[in-house]
Amino acid sequence: MQKYLRPILAGVAVTFVTAVILGALLGPDFSTIFFSALFGCATAYILANLAGNRKVASASAAERDAALALTPPAGQALLVVYRTGYVAKLAGLNLALDGREFVQLTAPKFATLAAAPGAHTLTAAFGGFAGAQAKAASYAFEAPADGVVALRLSPQFGWVQGGVKVTPETDLAAVRNKLAGMPMALAAAAS
Repeated sequence: MQKYLRPILAGVAVTFVTAVILGALLGPDFSTIFFSALFGCATAYILANLAGNRKVASASAAERDAALALTPPAGQALLVVYRTGYVAKLAGLNLALDGREFVQLTAPKFATLAAAPGAHTLTAAFGGFAGAQAKAASYAFEAPADGVVALRLSPQFGWVQGGVKVTPETDLAAVRNKLAGMPMALAAAAS
């Protein structure tokens, strides 16, 4: 609840300021109150969806160029995850490998992570109020030694509840071309 206090206070402030401005321009009536409350609620809702975001370090140009080579460390697999989509692009998507969180992505952005060969599960869930509105995605995969696993993440919308779609990508040249136009987030070790 603590992280939603600022969005709620911002919504109240926007409601008050909008009511004062619209009241001065149009006069105090029902429509002034209605639209002021509407703007305030919209502000609180948007900011609450972003309340789960956290600061994620960006990769340097050298780190990004090295990652674009898509070369796994010897004896390990390289996990490449990237986020696409316009809707909910500012809401942070928390990624965890085998239950250990390693990065939060906004769109468009990508991250890489070295992983031991074998079976793994990637979990993707929105933070903040957006997390309560969307189902977390879980994707099981087999990471080959000295291989690359590329996964595209995109938000999905449903009638009642949205979610995250995880799509495996096999054409690494196409993935490299897509990633070339995106910033890279530094992933923490998920060991």
